[in-house]
Amino acid sequence: MSQHPWFSSALAWHTTLDGAIAEAASSGRRLMLVVGRATCGGTRALVERTLAKEELEEFTREKFVLVAADADGLEPRAREIVDALPVKAPTPVIAYLSVDGRVLAATAGGRPPAVLLNDMLGATTKK
Repeated sequence: MSQHPWFSSALAWHTTLDGAIAEAASSGRRLMLVVGRATCGGTRALVERTLAKEELEEFTREKFVLVAADADGLEPRAREIVDALPVKAPTPVIAYLSVDGRVLAATAGGRPPAVLLNDMLGATTKK
C-alpha cells in the first residue's frame, strides 16, 4: 500500500487485488477498484480532485480499501472483474467490491462529487 502509482493523492492505494482484499478482510472495509490510465485526464481528475474533496476523502478512507489498476495491464483477477462489469466506459471505471472480491456495483468514474458520494454510499450498504 502506498501512493497512487501515477497521481498525487493523500489516500493510500494498492496496486494488486490480493493485498487489497487481505486488508479489506481484516478491516471490514469494502474495496474500490479504480481502473484507469496514467495518461487519462479523467483518472487524474478523479484521484487528484474529486476524491481529494474533504467529505469524499474522509468517507473513502473510512469505508474503502483503494486499488489502482492500469487498464492496459490488468492483473488476471482484475481483468476477470472488469470483463464482467456491466459498465463499458472509457477510463476511469470504478468497481465496488465486497471484502471477498465480489462486485457490488460499478460506474464510470467521471461523476460529480455528490453523485460519486451517493454511489459510494450505495456500495457500502449492499450485501
